[in-house]
Amino acid sequence: MGEENAKDFGPGIKPDVNFQDSNGSSSAGQYALQPASNHASNGAGPSKNNQSPRTGPQASQSRNFEFVLVTDNESRRQVRRHAMRQYMHQRRLDSIARLGPSRIPVGGWTTRSPSDTHVSNTSSRVEEVQEETYAKVKAESPTKNEDQNNTEPTRRPSRLLIPKLHKVKREEESSPPIDNYTTSDPRASPGEGGRRDPFSCYPISVSHVDHELIQHFVVTYPSMMYKFAESIANNPLMEIFRQFALHDELPFQAMLAIASKHRAGVEGKAESVQSLTHKMRALRLMNERIQADSMGQHDGTIYAVATMAVIEKWSKDASIERMHFKGLASMIKNRGGMQGMRASSPFLEKVLYWVDFSCAPKAVYGTSLPWSGTLPDSPPAGLDFVDTNIHFAIPHHFATEEGAESLCDQLRACEDFLRFFRRLHELEYTALESPSIMVSSNTGHRIKRFGPGTQLYSILTMLPDYDHGIRDVRFIDEFTCMSCLFFLAVALYDCYSTTSNFDRYLDWLGLEIQKLNPYTNPSITSVLWLFLNNGGYSNDHACDAGERCWIVSRMIRIAKRLEWKRQGTIWDRLRQVLIDFILTQQECALGTDQVNEEALAARQQKRRRSAEYFWNEDEMREDILDFDLRTLTPYSETNVPILT
Repeated sequence: MGEENAKDFGPGIKPDVNFQDSNGSSSAGQYALQPASNHASNGAGPSKNNQSPRTGPQASQSRNFEFVLVTDNESRRQVRRHAMRQYMHQRRLDSIARLGPSRIPVGGWTTRSPSDTHVSNTSSRVEEVQEETYAKVKAESPTKNEDQNNTEPTRRPSRLLIPKLHKVKREEESSPPIDNYTTSDPRASPGEGGRRDPFSCYPISVSHVDHELIQHFVVTYPSMMYKFAESIANNPLMEIFRQFALHDELPFQAMLAIASKHRAGVEGKAESVQSLTHKMRALRLMNERIQADSMGQHDGTIYAVATMAVIEKWSKDASIERMHFKGLASMIKNRGGMQGMRASSPFLEKVLYWVDFSCAPKAVYGTSLPWSGTLPDSPPAGLDFVDTNIHFAIPHHFATEEGAESLCDQLRACEDFLRFFRRLHELEYTALESPSIMVSSNTGHRIKRFGPGTQLYSILTMLPDYDHGIRDVRFIDEFTCMSCLFFLAVALYDCYSTTSNFDRYLDWLGLEIQKLNPYTNPSITSVLWLFLNNGGYSNDHACDAGERCWIVSRMIRIAKRLEWKRQGTIWDRLRQVLIDFILTQQECALGTDQVNEEALAARQQKRRRSAEYFWNEDEMREDILDFDLRTLTPYSETNVPILT
C-alpha cells in the first residue's frame, strides 16, 4: 500500500501536510481520511483494502495530502510533530508580516544584522522547545483524545504554508543601506547566550554571561574591594570604564579579566573557567598590541599592563607581577616619565600611582617610577631633601639583578628617605622654638582637626577588616593607609618650609571626607583618591607637575622593604612616627601665630622630648638595603671610580 501511494505521488511531488490514523488496534489499519462516497456497499474486507485512495473524483483534489498508514504511537507522534512544526512556522511568518509596518527604520539608526541573526536563532530555539513540549503533552494524553485531535484537521481547510515573503522583502528594502559596517570578532568574548550590546558601544562582542562582568566591574568589584559605595561619582572604576575600556578592545578585555577574577574570588574560588579564559585572551591581545605599540603610546596598552599586574598580585605571583611592572616602567619612560603622563593623560597618571601604591613588596621594580624618561633618569627638582649629587663606590662583588646602577639608586633612595624624616624633625623643632602670641583664655577651646575622636584619625588608625572578595589582600589597605600618611607628612613638610598654616590643609581634607559620607567613615582608598585628584594639594591650591605624588610613591617603595623586618615592628614604628608628626602639629598649634595656654604647655613638654630621635639610622639602612653598609666606603675615602 505504501509503495502504491509513493508511485501515485510521483517523484517530483512533495506533500505539505501529513495526516495519520490514530487507531492502532486494527491489524490491517485504516485511513485517516475517508471520502463520503466510500462504496459502503462493498462488504468484503480485502476489496476495501485494495481500493486505491486516488481513484474517484477526489483524486485530483487530494494531491496536496499524503495518506500514511500508521500502526504505532511513535509514528503518530512524528506526524503530529511535523504538523505542529508547520503550524508554528506559519504563525511566526504571520507575526512577521503583521509587525512589518511597525518596523520602519528611523532616520539616523542602522540595522543590526548580528542582532537580527541572534533573534532568528532565538526564535528557532523557542520554536523547537514549543514543539517538543507540545509533543510530550500529546504523548501523555489518552488514545481517545488522540483520535479526536487527529480527525479535526480533516474537517478544516489546510493553512497556507507558503509565506508572504514579498511583503517583508519590500519593507527591508526601504531600510537605509549600511556603509562600512564591520562586525567584531564573536570569539573575542567567550560565554553562553547571545550578544548584549544593543547600541554597538563595546569594542568587542559580549555575550550575556560576560555582560554581567561589566556590572561587576563597575559596581560589585569597587564596592567589595575598595568600599567605593558612597557615591558613583567618586568611583574611579566607572571613569576607567568610560575613558579606557569603551574605546579599545585591549583594556576592555583586561576589564573582563579582572572582573572575572574578582567574581571567582567572591564565589570562593581562586580561578574559574571564565577568569582563566579572559586572562588568556587579555594576555594574547596584549602581546599582539605590544608588537605594534611597543612604546606604549596608547593609554589602553598601559592600563591593560597595569591591570594584569593587579591580577597577578591577587594570585600571589610576585615574579609575574614584577615582570608586568618592569614592562610598565619601560612604557612610562617612553612616554616621558610620570611627568609626561601628567601632561598627556592626568587620569591615567592617577591610576598608575594607585596601582603602584598597592604593589606587592617583592614585585617592586626599581626604587621609583620613571620621572623624566631620560637616561639616566633624573628626580624632580624642588625637593630639597632629595640629593642628586650623592655618589657611592660599589665593590665589584656586589651585584643585583638590575646591575650596579640599580644598587646606586637604592642607596640614594634610602638616604633620601632617611633625610626626609631628619629634615622634618628639624623643621618641627624649629617651629616649637618659634615665638608666638599668647591669646586670651576667653577665646575658647582650640578645635583639633586630627586626634583621637576625629574622623580622619579613626580612618587612618582603625582599618576595618572586611570581605574584599579576594582572600588575603588586606595588605592593600595597609599600603594605602601608609600612602595617605606620607601625603600628609609631605604636606606638613611643605607647610613648615613655607611657614604656612597646616590647619587649612586639614580643614580641606575633613570637608572632602564629609562630602564622601557624612554618616560614617569612608574607605581608606576613597581618602587616597582625595589626595590623587589634585596631586596631594588642596583644591584651593595650585598643584605641581606631579612631584608630590612621585616622591610619595618612592617613599612607599622604600617603606615596603621594612614591612616584615623585625617581625613587623619597624613597619608599625614607621606608621606611628608619621602619625606623631601630625599630632604634634595639632597639639602644639605649630605654624599658627596665636596659641592658647593648652598649646603652650604642649610645646614646653614636646621640647623636652624632641632631643630624642625616633630610630637608629644605621639599623634602618641595614634593614632597608639588606646588607651591611660597613662593607661600603664613602667616595671621599676611596679612589674607586664612580658608578652612577
